[in-house]
Amino acid sequence: MKKNIILILIVIFNMSCSDSSDGDWDDNIKLSQKELRFDSLENLAVITTEGDSWWISGIFFKDGQTFDLRNVDTTANNFTITESAFTLERKNGKELSIKLYENTTGSERILTVGLQAGNYFDGITIIQSTD
Repeated sequence: MKKNIILILIVIFNMSCSDSSDGDWDDNIKLSQKELRFDSLENLAVITTEGDSWWISGIFFKDGQTFDLRNVDTTANNFTITESAFTLERKNGKELSIKLYENTTGSERILTVGLQAGNYFDGITIIQSTD
């Protein structure tokens, strides 16, 4: 009986120590674009995904400015986030529209939108110039 319990514990331990690590999932979002370059004027990009089970995990500018997403259900198939520098809209679960307003900051802006689906992490980076 004791041998059986030890054998069962060894099997369970070996099963829990698989080769797969956290964050090592295959791409289940499949973004149409991951990096975009905008001029300093107002610009709009529409990015599509193959998967629709993703959500936005964070939005921030490279300068450290982050945006509070607690009041937005970013797992919903349709939502809009409106800020002073950009508008982001998810449509039909597989389309993400990102509009950056004119860059009047005098320096390059880099907006990053972090996406997650299960244990897969990805993102979109938009670099907006000053000219």
